[in-house]
Amino acid sequence: MSAFTFSNNLSGSKVLASLLMALTLVLAGCGAGSDTSQTNAQASNDVEGGNNDETETGNGGQDDPVDEPETSILNLISQPGDASIAEGESHTFVVMVEHENPITVTWSRNGQIVQSSSSTSLTASTAGKYLCYISDGVSSAQCRSFTLTVTASQSLSINSQPSNQMVNEGVDVTLSVAASGSGSLSYQWYFDGSAISGATAATLLLDAVTVADAGEYYVVVSNGSGSATSNAATLSVSASLGQALITWNPPQSREDNSRLAASEIQSYEIYYSDSATGTMYFIDSVDGDNLDYTATGLAQGTYYFSLATVDTYGLKSALSSPVSVTIN
Repeated sequence: MSAFTFSNNLSGSKVLASLLMALTLVLAGCGAGSDTSQTNAQASNDVEGGNNDETETGNGGQDDPVDEPETSILNLISQPGDASIAEGESHTFVVMVEHENPITVTWSRNGQIVQSSSSTSLTASTAGKYLCYISDGVSSAQCRSFTLTVTASQSLSINSQPSNQMVNEGVDVTLSVAASGSGSLSYQWYFDGSAISGATAATLLLDAVTVADAGEYYVVVSNGSGSATSNAATLSVSASLGQALITWNPPQSREDNSRLAASEIQSYEIYYSDSATGTMYFIDSVDGDNLDYTATGLAQGTYYFSLATVDTYGLKSALSSPVSVTIN
């Protein structure tokens, strides 16, 4: 087996390759046979490995940057609850959400989307099971299911009508109605065809009525889907009955100018008329020792009163000049 030399100017990896190749040649010369190909493969691997160790630089030993996951705040503060309405009405459901990014709120009824927007409220009038789903593109939340119940509309009817009344002035009057129907009922009272301001209850109270309050009253009842009008009730108001106090001095003489003593006066007769020149009508008499009389049951107006003196002999004087009394 002969020796050989190699140049010192080869790099470490190349020296290794040259030595291995030389060794292979020596082994081949010694009849190594099939081992030659195995050794050459090993040599090739060693050469590649040597080159890789020196040439691989990468990014200087630093890892590639990793994106941080995006985060958001999305919390349910309050959620819608079950509700019940009458047919023809609506209800607004509201969900309160704490969030920092724009949100989309998707509302569904019985699994079908009915609204998708940024609105956190839904106005509904159809019965069903509802859900809302909130998303800001990063996080999401779902409210618990809630139910809207719609009751069938009940026809509006008036069960009790206001009644006619006849009263005197100064009396308090109450008119009332009873009605039934679905939903919330509202009332508006009318007097002779005109709405009465503030009269919006089932009962109408009129304080200390006067003749001016006499007329027809009725009420319109509504429930949002319809209305019903009551019968008209007639209020009759009689003028208040007044009274008049009449006083006089006893006559001192007779018609013939003879003296008339007080003891000779048996009685006084009282007369009245509604006209200064009209016929006087007898209304009452009082004993001779009375010097006043109260006329009662007088309606509004002006009245005229006169006296006649009757002595103990039954003689009656002519009527005195009338005095007027006005009843307001």
